Amino acid sequence: MTKKVQPVIIRRQKKHEAEQAIKHLIERGFEIVSPLKQENPRSEILSIYSFEQKRFQEEDFSSPWIAKLRRVAQ
Repeated sequence: MTKKVQPVIIRRQKKHEAEQAIKHLIERGFEIVSPLKQENPRSEILSIYSFEQKRFQEEDFSSPWIAKLRRVAQ
């Protein structure tokens, strides 16, 4: 019998909704592969400028919260 990995990507606009979705999946046997973080492409572009980094560290409500989980099914 082979095991199959089932990846799940959580993407929510609000942090508390993402945290709730992760909590429910963990209760169902999933494990976190990539922790919850806010996707913010602007901060990646400007990360080479140290004076700009602080500008995008606060929560940006337009960027989604993302986490990746997986469960090994038999």
